Amino acid sequence: MAKDQKNIDYPLWLSLILYWLLTFVLLFVAVKNTNGHFGYPLDDTYIHMAIGKHFVRDGIWGVAQNGFSSSTSSPLWTFLIFVIYKLFGVNDWAPLALSLIFGSILIYFCSYVLRNYSKLIRLPLLLLLILFIPLPVLTLTGMEHTLHSLLTLLVIYYAATYLTKKGTDTALFIMLVILANLTTIARYEGLLLVFSVMLLFIIKKRYWEGALFGISSSLLVIVYGLISLANGWSFLPNSILLKGNTPPLTLAGLSVFVNRLLMNFYSSPHISVLIIACLGIYLWGGKNLENKEKYLVILVTLITVLHMQFAAVGWFFRYEAYLMSSLGLVLLDTLNKLSYQTETINKKTAGPVVCLALLIIMCIPLTMRSRLAHKQYPVAVKNIFEQHYQMGLFIQNYYSGRYVAANDIGAINYLSNIYILDLFGLANNDVAYYRLNDLFDEEILEQQVSSHDVPLIMIYNSWFAGIIPENWIEVGRWKISDNVVCGSDQVSFYATNDADKQELINNLIDFSNKLPPSVGQSGIYLSP
Repeated sequence: MAKDQKNIDYPLWLSLILYWLLTFVLLFVAVKNTNGHFGYPLDDTYIHMAIGKHFVRDGIWGVAQNGFSSSTSSPLWTFLIFVIYKLFGVNDWAPLALSLIFGSILIYFCSYVLRNYSKLIRLPLLLLLILFIPLPVLTLTGMEHTLHSLLTLLVIYYAATYLTKKGTDTALFIMLVILANLTTIARYEGLLLVFSVMLLFIIKKRYWEGALFGISSSLLVIVYGLISLANGWSFLPNSILLKGNTPPLTLAGLSVFVNRLLMNFYSSPHISVLIIACLGIYLWGGKNLENKEKYLVILVTLITVLHMQFAAVGWFFRYEAYLMSSLGLVLLDTLNKLSYQTETINKKTAGPVVCLALLIIMCIPLTMRSRLAHKQYPVAVKNIFEQHYQMGLFIQNYYSGRYVAANDIGAINYLSNIYILDLFGLANNDVAYYRLNDLFDEEILEQQVSSHDVPLIMIYNSWFAGIIPENWIEVGRWKISDNVVCGSDQVSFYATNDADKQELINNLIDFSNKLPPSVGQSGIYLSP
């Protein structure tokens, strides 16, 4: 009995229990804010759910009944939700369940990597990782980021292990390629990691392995891209095309590249302190670092720099989540390896004092970000419930089976069965084309709506400032308070002719008593 107790991994199990506990405490607070309704703090989650729903029920890989749409930047996550729906039916809980499972596996992997720390030290380190990522909030988004963070770490560690080998290890290489494929199809930022690993192969003059790895690790992305092309869409998802940050290949573009990189690091101190710490340990450790640790630091540095240039940071703490977990774990792992080098850390020097001071400084932006994330999560859930979810219920009640125009397409398509005219472009190729080529104006907006015979338009006026057609009739507005996540705190309802106007007035009047009391209402439908 005593031996069994000794073998129990207390840091791992306590970390998991505290992770689950904090996650469900936050969920309880959020549900309390929405009068018992369970939901997510992002409309993007509902995009995955809408595609999964239509794929199960209609055989359509698309956000709405229009047909195929390449509207997800994580086909793997959408497919996993589809599998859950296929097995258990369409439900609200699938994304959270998946996210919680992969979040738990992520903690297990971190605990395994840090196993050489004493149990007394490993527990607080795991808790810091959980809080600073922040893993509970990330889990509650119901998005792919726990899976992507886990896969990224697996690829980084498998790649570092493989690169230290002088010969070819076929089994390890195949496993690395499989993980890399899953990473890229989990989120397209995985291509940055594939490029980084391929670059290290080239630097080591292992050209054939690098080329084979780069090509074979992109197979799933290529297959999905070809499917998309066959259905009349672009090779890359519209979300990638519309939100990407690729500078022009000119001298001016180089200046944009450098400025954007510096500004992104300046505006993201939580990432800056981690990468500075990793590089500091790399330089400080010098010859005392083993090759594997060197490759780990180089890889996380490369993907961080590439991400800060070509991808986004923020949007509810999720875009850089995989960087937070990768930088944090590699930092702790490398520091642990260095602690065994007596010539590197000498108790008679000021080294430990300097390390402690740096640790305190580093924790300041990480703590501030974590505190903000945990504070904003319940508010964000309420925002989505009061705006996007109510829009979905409204459409479900009055416009099922018809065309609707909107600029946020997740919840409204998950809750109802409609044809969508996406005025942002995630689920509409024409709109995406006009936006990408800076051609989207009042004439195009009017042409898109009139050609689809749209009886209802729901938009943020601020997103279409100066290009809203004069013949559109604004019938009403809903306004939420304390907005932290929605594109605007106010959504407007438009009709384009008198018949649709009267129908919209009647529908808004009928639905007005069903809205949460905290949602402010205004417009001509309230006039006597």
